Amino acid sequence: QRYILKPHLIGKRKYDIRVFALAVGHVETGLLRGYYYEEGYLRTSCKDYTTKNLDNKFVHLTNDAIQKQDENFGKFENFNKMSYGDFQRYLNTYHEELNINVEHHIIPQIKKLITDTIRATCFKLDSKRLLNSFEILGYDFMLDENFKLSLIEVNTNPCLETESPLLSR
Repeated sequence: QRYILKPHLIGKRKYDIRVFALAVGHVETGLLRGYYYEEGYLRTSCKDYTTKNLDNKFVHLTNDAIQKQDENFGKFENFNKMSYGDFQRYLNTYHEELNINVEHHIIPQIKKLITDTIRATCFKLDSKRLLNSFEILGYDFMLDENFKLSLIEVNTNPCLETESPLLSR
């Protein structure tokens, strides 16, 4: 894993993209099948991004457990969350010349990386334990300043809080 030194920023702040997938042990075939949840969201930080202080977790880590502790939590976005629609409006306003469409340019890359991770691991699992099982996965992605997408991490048992209207939906 490497740190992205020049991430794309929203209002000078770092963000990541959280997406959920479901891996299910298929009863008839004994194979693993993956499903993608269409409504991901962006998790934003509370502080302006800088590399001058790499120890400031509120600048560099966008997860809820960290950001909730900052006094600016929710100041810029409701619960520090943006929907894909909010992100598209941001791109249309601040990067209109790039003509980036979240649905057509970013989501297909996300789906491909999710597919790649499930394919990369499916044969390493015990096929006897695969039947009648499932796992919800939380994928975290980032875009760099050139809008290159990177997979940051995959979480088993991801946080499924519903405190904000976006997450409740």
